Amino acid sequence: MNSDLIEFDERHAIRERDRNHILESDLPVHGWYRFVLSFPPHLVRHYLKKFGVGPEQVVLDPFCGAGTTLVECKKRGVGSLGIEPNPIAHFASSVKTSWDADADELLERSVAIANRAETSIHKEGLASIDSQSGLTASSGMAPRLLGLSEKQSKLLIKGSISPLPLHKTLRLLQFIEGDCHPVYSKYERLALASALTTCIGNLKFGPEVGAAPPKADAPVIDCWLNKMRSIALDLAAVSDRRGVQSTTYRADARTAHQTIAPESVDAVITSPPYPNEKDYTRTTRLESVILGFLRDREGLRTIKKCLIKSNTRGVYKDD
Repeated sequence: MNSDLIEFDERHAIRERDRNHILESDLPVHGWYRFVLSFPPHLVRHYLKKFGVGPEQVVLDPFCGAGTTLVECKKRGVGSLGIEPNPIAHFASSVKTSWDADADELLERSVAIANRAETSIHKEGLASIDSQSGLTASSGMAPRLLGLSEKQSKLLIKGSISPLPLHKTLRLLQFIEGDCHPVYSKYERLALASALTTCIGNLKFGPEVGAAPPKADAPVIDCWLNKMRSIALDLAAVSDRRGVQSTTYRADARTAHQTIAPESVDAVITSPPYPNEKDYTRTTRLESVILGFLRDREGLRTIKKCLIKSNTRGVYKDD
């Protein structure tokens, strides 16, 4: 990376070791959902400045992932377009560039959902857990836990989430989907996706994804509600930029000419697929399965076939 990265308009100079990491000041909106392969927002700012891209222009990211380029452009008042075939990444990018929700109402809804879910879990006798004897139920008997189907379970990395946190997650998801709202539910689902990878599941990233030692329990409701509070605060802070246009297409970058109008793009800022053995669907597998973007191996195969092959893995006969 060039030394002129230091020229960014930041409150403090970006130190050498921080160049590939997100700055704390960049967490609003960007922090709603990120995965380990995301590049830092200050890199996008650098190129917008270097190439003189302003509010009257449009930036394309044909491999937009979780939307780093698009979010940063919208923060800067620059229009943007993104292309992403992975459904969970496309969903994240779409939600992170949608700033039309009322922050106060969103938070009010979130607190109500959290309270209903917490009450339900407490009535099941799952408010506490004893690491020696197992679940503590009010009836004195181990309760029956919600779980995934056999097909869904086989898609997960072994040990990626423990039974009790999974039960609480699925119970919370029932309340989120049961109170489905055309504007607010997308933020609630994205917050759950983020919570799954940061404090509910047993995942570890380094940068490959794997399973850490299992947690017997996790503060599922609190973790999700804290994510929702952050989203509400961020929405209030960026409300003046909600009108900046940003669109994410679930499509294949190789057929961008079928999606993007000719002569409608002024600049391209992107990070193409790494030419190694990276399986992009594996990194986002837990949240993809629990939120219903992946239900069986056939669905996984369909998604993989839409991705650009950067190595010899995941190559099919039709390719």
